[in-house]
Amino acid sequence: MNDKTIITKFLSREFPDEHPTIYIYVCGHKRSEKTAIEKVMLLTKQIFCPPFTEFFIYDVVLDYLNDKKDSYKKGLIKVKSFYG
Repeated sequence: MNDKTIITKFLSREFPDEHPTIYIYVCGHKRSEKTAIEKVMLLTKQIFCPPFTEFFIYDVVLDYLNDKKDSYKKGLIKVKSFYG
């Protein structure tokens, strides 16, 4: 198991499809995307930053969120709105 897989598994458990942050990233605009990235980065850096660089973690987080957005656009996942 490589480093990226470990972080991705953490992200998938901490931020599943139903999480409001995923909804904000997938359905929001550019400013919402930035807010979602910052929220995910805050938690992930606290856990993984001493052994890994912040740039590496940022790349993994961005890949994870973009994968969620692509899956949503293809209809493979459903995100849950926190409004209703």
